[in-house]
Amino acid sequence: MKLLIDSCTPASVTGRLRADGHDVATVAERGLDPGDTAILETAATEGRTIVTIDADFGALVFRDQARHAGVLRLRQATPAVMAERASALIAAHDGELSDGAFVTDDGGSARVTPRPK
Repeated sequence: MKLLIDSCTPASVTGRLRADGHDVATVAERGLDPGDTAILETAATEGRTIVTIDADFGALVFRDQARHAGVLRLRQATPAVMAERASALIAAHDGELSDGAFVTDDGGSARVTPRPK
């Protein structure tokens, strides 16, 4: 899966997802953080699902109906737990994320909101 890791997301998540074999790019490796709107647009253009802990992406996707290629919003936890959750959630919901779903980590479960048709 093609992923773009937001700058607020721990490096352990990036490492784990690369170890899982995903095509992972990070905002931090690309230089200064251009802001959520630009990150969302870049990810959509590149066909990358965003992995973040930032709740602002929900407002952009649902309120503003911003173009996107899927979003995985992780719950705040220790970096190790976040890395494990990201790996598990992507494995469980890769098809939905590829179809542009917004997946929210609720700790023990996930909420999946499909892209509106």
